[in-house]
Formats: sequence, C-alpha cells, structure tokens
Amino acid sequence: MKARLNAILRRTKGGPRADVLRFGRLEIDHGAREVRLDGEIRALTSHQFELLLILARHAGRVMSRDALMELAKNERLEAFDRSIDVHISRIRAAIEDDAANPRRVITVRGAGYVFAKHQD
Repeated sequence: MKARLNAILRRTKGGPRADVLRFGRLEIDHGAREVRLDGEIRALTSHQFELLLILARHAGRVMSRDALMELAKNERLEAFDRSIDVHISRIRAAIEDDAANPRRVITVRGAGYVFAKHQD
C-alpha cells in the first residue's frame, strides 16, 4: 500500500500535468476546467471552455464553425447560426490582451478560427 501511495505522489508531485495545456502566459487546465492568464483564473462558461479547449488541442489548424459546433456539442450548425462567433468574442475578451487585435484565437476569413501555436 505504501509503495502505491509513493508511486502516486511521485507521478503527481512537481512535474507538469498532462491535462494542462500551456501556451506562453496562457494555461488551460482540462481537469480543473480552468483557464489562467498570468496565473489569474479567467471566467468562461462551460461551452466557451469546450470551444477554447478544442481550438487549443488543434493549435495551428483552422477549425471551421461547423467543426467547432460538432466537436463541442455534437450538433450541426444551422445555416445562419453565428453563436460560435459570439462565444469566440467572449473567449477573446477573457484571454486576449487586446480582444480587438487577437493573437491567440485568430479569425481566418471564410474558413473559421485558428488557435496560434506560438504566443508570448
């Protein structure tokens, strides 16, 4: 029993956690469902967190609105549904230094959004 506890402590102590994605000053902790910028927790709804997590896990790849909706909610996007855009703008307000000039979640005109691999 003691050996098992020591092994668990060894795996969790001090080392980077597998469920935390780090991009410069931004951390996305999947296990705790928290987003931190410079160590400060940023408030996101559950849906916004899912969208950010999907984008971050596919960093550098353009994700269409349809793909984001399917991955986040397992639903197809309605033809004129722009709710993803609203969620993205709120995510930017939470994690960008300047939401009007985003460096993390970038719009690719006519294609969707991309999460920048290299930041700060």
